[in-house]
Amino acid sequence: MKFVANHLVAIHNVATAEAMILAERAGLDPKLVVEMVGPGAGGSRMFQMRAPMMVEGKYEPATMKVSTWKRTWRSSPSSPTMSAVETPMFTLTQARSTRKAMTMGLGDQDTASVFEVLKLSIVKASKAAV
Repeated sequence: MKFVANHLVAIHNVATAEAMILAERAGLDPKLVVEMVGPGAGGSRMFQMRAPMMVEGKYEPATMKVSTWKRTWRSSPSSPTMSAVETPMFTLTQARSTRKAMTMGLGDQDTASVFEVLKLSIVKASKAAV
């Protein structure tokens, strides 16, 4: 059960970061986005918890550290049933966020810090496209 819940948490956390970057790039007021999207159909508990941290750029105190999150996934169930299920969204989530956050030295920060990871990735991709 916990594995399934954590799977969703990971995806919602990265989806929140991506949505906040989209809002930022569209010129929307990030605080208004949090206020309006959070309680709506597009919101999630992770959005409500992590989007305000992303707006402020403050990832401490951490409710879930990036380093703890990484350990949680390393020790997740590896039963034949679980390992036989493809999880493409989770795989992308981990490759594009948690691993990079660790290499950027954000291990002690809240998992909301993936916002910084994705912002950096988007800036690099934008420059490469020019």
